Amino acid sequence: MDILLIILQLAFGVLGLHFGAEWLVSGSSRLALSFGVKPLIIGLTLVAFGTSAPELTVSMAGALQGSSDLSVGNVIGSNIANIGLVLGLSASIRPIYIEPEVFKRDLPAMLFAALLIAVLPFIGGPIESGENVVFMLDRWKGVVLLVTIAVILFIMFRSARGGGDENREKLSRGKFAALAGLTVLGLCALLIGGKLFVDGAVDVAERIGVPELVIGLTVLAVGTSLPELATSIVAIIRGESAISLGNVVGSNIFNVCLVLGLVALVSPLAIDARVMKFDMIVMLIFSAGVTALAWRGKRLSRVEGMILLSAYALYVTNLFMGWV
Repeated sequence: MDILLIILQLAFGVLGLHFGAEWLVSGSSRLALSFGVKPLIIGLTLVAFGTSAPELTVSMAGALQGSSDLSVGNVIGSNIANIGLVLGLSASIRPIYIEPEVFKRDLPAMLFAALLIAVLPFIGGPIESGENVVFMLDRWKGVVLLVTIAVILFIMFRSARGGGDENREKLSRGKFAALAGLTVLGLCALLIGGKLFVDGAVDVAERIGVPELVIGLTVLAVGTSLPELATSIVAIIRGESAISLGNVVGSNIFNVCLVLGLVALVSPLAIDARVMKFDMIVMLIFSAGVTALAWRGKRLSRVEGMILLSAYALYVTNLFMGWV
């Protein structure tokens, strides 16, 4: 019976992710045009915030239950998965063309957020916690992260209007309400689908004895990145590459600054030294790598997408094999 329940959770989770992504991309892209807002901005804010909700829920729950490894591992692993798995797979399906403002504003903001979370825990030095050495993400550091996301959002919204006016679509009140409802329904389906899939996947991982930190960095990270993955792939197939890219870049910024900022504010996080010395560095390498690839060619090609996918596969394999 337990096995049947897990299979049902995984199956309904996949269905929720599929239809939720379809509805969210369709509704949000049409609403963006009706407001004269670029789809990129919608991807960076509304869609990114929505698809980061699973990370916030899982990380907050882990922190309140005293499982810092799950909270931090979920966010760091999710950011690595967003670049390696989500962007890698999306670019492998269809090259992602990158708008100039992404080079000037959004990719640097994502890289800055990654650098910030890599540096903040080192302030104050390491602390011995039982047999482990940890670095603290205290409440004041959470406030720094929250102030950072507020500044980034302010800069984004300053440029939110314009760019979509040439294709602006006038909607009746009824049509507007229907699209808004479709967007909300898609977001809800994504979150429910992601929750069902994660619950099933974590149950399987625990049954086969996978350590908590590895679960956070892999199973939970990929599970909570499924909304980003589903949304980005649907956006790519529909020709909305701006939403696909904006979703990943915005989600990575939200994950670090909003999710870890709020969680640290509620319950200070003890970050395992292994995460700081390896996984955090991997996240920085992925963030810098995708920025360099984007700057070099002003797009992410299929080959570059496959490179990102291969790098992510190597990272996950290392987590389970323990090479580094």
